[in-house]
Amino acid sequence: MTEPLFSLVAGEGDGTILGLAAGDTAGGAWEMGYSAVTEQVTVISYELIANGEVDRARLVESLVELDGNEEEEPVFRAESPEFRAWLDQAKAGGPSPDATPSLDPLGRSAPLGVAFRKDPAGLRRSVIDLNLLFHTDASSVLGAVALASAVAASCFGQAGRDLILGVAESVGAAIGDVRERGDELTGIDRIDGFEARVRQSVEGYGVRDADGALAHVGGEDEAGPLELTLACLLLTSLSVEKPHEPIAELVRIGGSNLGAAAGAILGARLGIRAWPWVFANDTWFAEIGRRLVRGPNEVHDLPIPYAVEQHLISGARQDPV
Repeated sequence: MTEPLFSLVAGEGDGTILGLAAGDTAGGAWEMGYSAVTEQVTVISYELIANGEVDRARLVESLVELDGNEEEEPVFRAESPEFRAWLDQAKAGGPSPDATPSLDPLGRSAPLGVAFRKDPAGLRRSVIDLNLLFHTDASSVLGAVALASAVAASCFGQAGRDLILGVAESVGAAIGDVRERGDELTGIDRIDGFEARVRQSVEGYGVRDADGALAHVGGEDEAGPLELTLACLLLTSLSVEKPHEPIAELVRIGGSNLGAAAGAILGARLGIRAWPWVFANDTWFAEIGRRLVRGPNEVHDLPIPYAVEQHLISGARQDPV
């Protein structure tokens, strides 16, 4: 009970995107580095830096651009089946949200946690609006709100049981917001009682392995987005000497999506730091995080995301010398 509820603020969230890319890389969806999880986040972050919000039409256009056209090759790597189907529909005339429970919204929502860290109502609204473009499953959308809320709290050094209970408060408000959009969602019954489940998960606080975390949140047999999000909260709420250890545990049960989510929470709390494994474009991700937090609200002097990713995959295709 002597454990601090807060740590020192380290950059107010500027390490979020760097931590997310580190977690995505650790998940191994793409064997040579970060995957489509991080690629989506960079596009969303550019929107937030330049405009303070995400415009749906511009976002669709930017994501389709990264998927290539007649003259240019696609640069998304190891995208999920849901996101792949969404891209194909977007290129064919218009995207359609998927009803499959998914972890895709977790990483995608992390930059919103930074951008709206001082605006809880705006955070909930923006996360729901963004993910309804891709998903209709209520549990997937609500899990994303919980993740973004944890990122926002971590920007101010919140940790431990206090972090979990703070997320529960945000989730309680978000359930009403989600229900108001019920005509756009499926599986509404799956979110019943989730606020209480977040609060009860505090009883498992201190567990350090993914299987133990799942056991505490009721996900041993069939872990969906809500159970995996709770497991992520339990492991990342700890103040640990080696922050890569929770990520290593979580990628075992949730791959790159959950690794990215964990990295975002930890990166928001720890700031810009070196991670123990190498991945490309780390200085780019650090700068994206800095601008999300303190500007400037400008992206014209930053690299073009398509050019960065095309260069990366071109290098990956070259035969070893």
